[in-house]
Amino acid sequence: MGERLAIIVPVLDDWESFTTLVSHLADTFATIDATAEVIAVDDGSSEPFDARSLAGLTGGGLSAITTVRLATNLGHQRAIAAGLATVARRTDLDAVIVMDSDGEDRPEDIPALFAAYQRAPARAILAQRAKRSERGVFRIGYFFYKRLFRLLTGQTIDFGNFSLLPFAIVRRLVHMPELWNNLPAALIRSRVRYTPVPLARGVRYAGQSRMNLSSLVVHGMSAMSVYTDVIFVRIIFLAGLVSGLTALAMLGVVGIRIFTDLGIPGWASTIFGNLMVILMQTLVMVIATSLVLLSGRSQRPIIPLLDAPAFIADDGTADAACSVSGPGARDTSI
Repeated sequence: MGERLAIIVPVLDDWESFTTLVSHLADTFATIDATAEVIAVDDGSSEPFDARSLAGLTGGGLSAITTVRLATNLGHQRAIAAGLATVARRTDLDAVIVMDSDGEDRPEDIPALFAAYQRAPARAILAQRAKRSERGVFRIGYFFYKRLFRLLTGQTIDFGNFSLLPFAIVRRLVHMPELWNNLPAALIRSRVRYTPVPLARGVRYAGQSRMNLSSLVVHGMSAMSVYTDVIFVRIIFLAGLVSGLTALAMLGVVGIRIFTDLGIPGWASTIFGNLMVILMQTLVMVIATSLVLLSGRSQRPIIPLLDAPAFIADDGTADAACSVSGPGARDTSI
């Protein structure tokens, strides 16, 4: 018997693209030795979708199509976390695929991810973008985002959500507070071993992408929030370096004023005063950053496995019961 997979797909109102995606997934899983259940995580859509309308596509490679409805819009990354938390307690799955619904994560690339998974079944298999399809402004923004992430965290992030995760890794991730903010960064932070697979980014099936410059900034900040402690420590070190250089400059001013005749009347007090302002501001930043870091560590973090169910209005059980049909289909109700 082939591998048993769940496909987590966050969706916000883009049901037209999701329907096209499911059709392509049905074609894809007809060609590989695996069966998959498609789980759409409805991230607070204005018009909920009935997965039973796609029941004709189940059977064979697709065992079921279900919808997990969130009570409110949580955002793309938290919808993914909720989806992973929904399946994490199951015992009938070998791995989970995470992908977007709009077509930019191409179903026809799943065989490449699956082949890499079969070669290294204990590793996370990540789609590394060899070619992107976005406009120039987005590419420039994404370029600087990756460089800034590297500068602030010391880590390289060159992959997105499209991934194939062995179930042992899924169970590890859903216990990590970092997953609630950003899946790619959480994968790096988890220190699991992974294999990148270079893949081209696809083109949207329908409509316009909601990812603009503002969305990219929010996405980047969500990823960096996973490394808040590391970033704060680097800020403290930088502030300490600035404070040290400022103190040395102040001593230099005093030395020049006392031991030489090079100074212009009044210059020493002006420069010394400006340096004192810089030093005090730097010390205040160090103290404030330290207090924020310590305060954050004393708060109870969000654990997706425990906290995500509070945001789920419907876990898709009814959909699963009604959508499984066709030869070879199995009951994989959540």
